[in-house]
Amino acid sequence: MTLTDVRPVDAPVEEKLGIIDTDFHPMPLPTDPQVAEHLPKRWRDYIARYGLGSFGGGVAPSQREFTHRLDAVDSRGRVGVDPHLAVEQVVDKYDMSAVVLTCPQTYIITHGGANMPYECAFAIYRAYNDALAHTWSGADDRFKASITLPRDLAGAADEIVRCKEGPNGDSYVQVLMSPAGQDPLGKQRYWPIFEACEHYDIPLGFHVPGMGRQPTGAGRQNFYAEMHAAFAVLPISMVPSLIFEGVFERFPRLKIALLELGWDWAVPFSWRLDATFEKLRDELPHLTRKPSEYLREHFWFSTQPIEEPENPQWTPDVYAMFEESGFADRLMFSSDYPHWDFDSPYESVPRSFPLERRRRILGANASALYKIPLRAGHGIPAVGA
Repeated sequence: MTLTDVRPVDAPVEEKLGIIDTDFHPMPLPTDPQVAEHLPKRWRDYIARYGLGSFGGGVAPSQREFTHRLDAVDSRGRVGVDPHLAVEQVVDKYDMSAVVLTCPQTYIITHGGANMPYECAFAIYRAYNDALAHTWSGADDRFKASITLPRDLAGAADEIVRCKEGPNGDSYVQVLMSPAGQDPLGKQRYWPIFEACEHYDIPLGFHVPGMGRQPTGAGRQNFYAEMHAAFAVLPISMVPSLIFEGVFERFPRLKIALLELGWDWAVPFSWRLDATFEKLRDELPHLTRKPSEYLREHFWFSTQPIEEPENPQWTPDVYAMFEESGFADRLMFSSDYPHWDFDSPYESVPRSFPLERRRRILGANASALYKIPLRAGHGIPAVGA
């Protein structure tokens, strides 16, 4: 006797590409309750009476006050303050697995700790770090915090220990600093920070703007457009300093995330680094590998602002060169929310790209770096969306 299988056929499961956003900005001010509640009364009173110093509030006239997209303003006229609005506008909308919170607001407002009492600067950094874990990660466990540091103040590495050993230690997945400061990044004054990052196996991220002399090397720019266009200049000094000073020989497990600092420069710059090394390697006996190998192994990059060649037909070639040079698993999606140049996952990673490239950039590369699992069945459709 023949039996007919009458069980219902399961509908095909639509494949999803998991998403991790690696550059997402909370933007509260020190006077906002979510930050102020973590500030000692002494420094709340100090800020109310004396302000934040002549450098407070920014580095150049901007596109608009908070450089925000217009719909990111909450019902109280604030930008980047309400985590629930952020979830609605981005995290839920694109069904993200996680969001890495980056808050350069801290070193922009304090100008890296300059022009204010040392204790006040540190109190502001601590308050912002606590606010990210308490207000943002506490609102939604998909929010993952960065520990922002004043790179040029003594004892900065202690803040990594305080955050990671505290009750919210698991909320922090990255250390964040300004990409420019008083000294080139490879100098030994910064090595305690690298040691702490390696100890906790946590990436060290850098996000614009740079403090100190800014990317010009000679002072501030007059135009916001000038500053914005020069962001990718910052890593041109960071990378050789870290490599040639032997940082990765001393800290072989150190991982660097370059956020909103471009990525299309990495391949041709690696050629320049190698050519320099070949000519001057007698000066660098402490290096055991070519500079391009350190660059490929220790650095990660974010998509926003996405590289857009003059001729769109060149776009596949730009990505192909990057991937074929060994960086295929180093580029990560970033939205830059709530800023005006926000990129959705569809804009940063077009559907015309090969499926595996989309999978890597949207979530897999960041998942590997930050050790954040992608949520099964969540994300954007692999095809047809």
